[in-house]
Amino acid sequence: MTQILKRQGYTVSEAGTVAEAVGLLAGRPDWVLLDLMLPDGCGTEVLRRAREAGGSRVCVVTGCGPDRIVAARELGPEALLCKPLDVGRLLSLLEV
Repeated sequence: MTQILKRQGYTVSEAGTVAEAVGLLAGRPDWVLLDLMLPDGCGTEVLRRAREAGGSRVCVVTGCGPDRIVAARELGPEALLCKPLDVGRLLSLLEV
């Protein structure tokens, strides 16, 4: 996903853990593309903190089951895409 976005001209920062992602929220990215399955916890924590901080739009991209998807939806992401990822749909979403 990173390479696709970079080829489209987006500036991309990557985080592999909840802790890294939360740290990057301080930079107020325009978009956070968020997987719910992270090695040190659930991405819903990142989504919750993004909502508290404000300013960033969040797109959840996941292959998780319905329970985690429901929990993520309750936190109000701008979009929720299931894997396998429809890249065209993601790019359309980011252009808005």
